[in-house]
Amino acid sequence: MDQLALCQAIKAQYESLPKQVRQAASFVLDHPQEVAVMSMREQARLAGIPPSTMTRLAKRIGLSGYDDIRDIFINAVRTKGHEYGSRVPALVEMKQKVGESSLLLDLANTTTGHIQQLCRPDNLAAIVRAAKTLSSARDIYCLGLRSSFPVAFHFCHVAAYFQHNVHLVEGAGESGIMSLMSNMGPRDALLVCSLSPYARRSVALTRYLSQQKVKIVAISDNASSPVARLAGETILVKKQTTSFFDTLTPAFLVSELLVALMAATAKVDVRASVSDTEEKLWAMGEWWSTE
Repeated sequence: MDQLALCQAIKAQYESLPKQVRQAASFVLDHPQEVAVMSMREQARLAGIPPSTMTRLAKRIGLSGYDDIRDIFINAVRTKGHEYGSRVPALVEMKQKVGESSLLLDLANTTTGHIQQLCRPDNLAAIVRAAKTLSSARDIYCLGLRSSFPVAFHFCHVAAYFQHNVHLVEGAGESGIMSLMSNMGPRDALLVCSLSPYARRSVALTRYLSQQKVKIVAISDNASSPVARLAGETILVKKQTTSFFDTLTPAFLVSELLVALMAATAKVDVRASVSDTEEKLWAMGEWWSTE
């Protein structure tokens, strides 16, 4: 069901709906942007009804819950384009309607909800399998371009404390890309983070390495994304928020969970490796000392 079909279904039943459910229906029909970006509780507050009424509306039109309605409106927003600029007015409008504190709370709650999704058994199982794939690789290459670069960098930075076979693919001077073209094979693994809108070069590099039989582990926001279709293991994260930009927090958390699990299951002396790395960084003067 798309947004048009959903709205038609609501309109068809509108006159027969109980009074409060009708208020929920009016809110959905009149505030499509808010439905896509605001939590159910915030929407119910603006509509002047209990949150449970929003769920009642969803069930009256044959859906399992209000999240189904939100997902339809979110997908409609996505199909209109990924331009951040088009989402700024809704952010400003929401601040004017609910105030700064409520806006911040909605942002935090939305991101918290995304993180809770990672705790589902299927997602945890995917993270465990991904960690095993990375741990067994001869070399691990980390790829993330544009907004996804910090996720790849963070994984590489932390894993390098105890893993000396982790490499960050950087675009500067094309040196990182050149190494991909010549050094990787079936014994290696690629950790790629790619969130919509997907960086064209990330997709092209992942496709090339897949052809070289490199094991692909993907962090992405959609099972049908270009890198997810190429990956042997994909960890799905949500990223949509009330703001004009998407959150990287769930993807960051996945990178940290992968590193933590790899450290906990490593066959090397992780404590000794981390301590040695820290001592070398202090000796090189990388960190500021108050002494």
